[in-house]
Amino acid sequence: MNASDYQQVCWSCMNKYVGVETTDGHAYDGFIAHVDQNYVTLAIPTNEMIQRLDGLPANESTYRQFGFHPGFFPRRRFFYRRFPFYGLSSLYLLPFFI
Repeated sequence: MNASDYQQVCWSCMNKYVGVETTDGHAYDGFIAHVDQNYVTLAIPTNEMIQRLDGLPANESTYRQFGFHPGFFPRRRFFYRRFPFYGLSSLYLLPFFI
């Protein structure tokens, strides 16, 4: 596929959970957050919030993203990464369950 084909596929998969493989062999998964002429931006989920909960008295499932607790501040749950279309080797939809 060429860059314009990837752009069309990304537009049709906007806000959906996808996986991408780059030409250098790395694989990433996330939500398509933005598509422009030359790049696609993925919102890649991270567990940064869970890692920062070390030492708090309750278990992780009781904390919410915007909850407040002494020593707890809301953290971003996604980080954004831009990929050029010419650097993609494949793009595919992934199942997402809530």
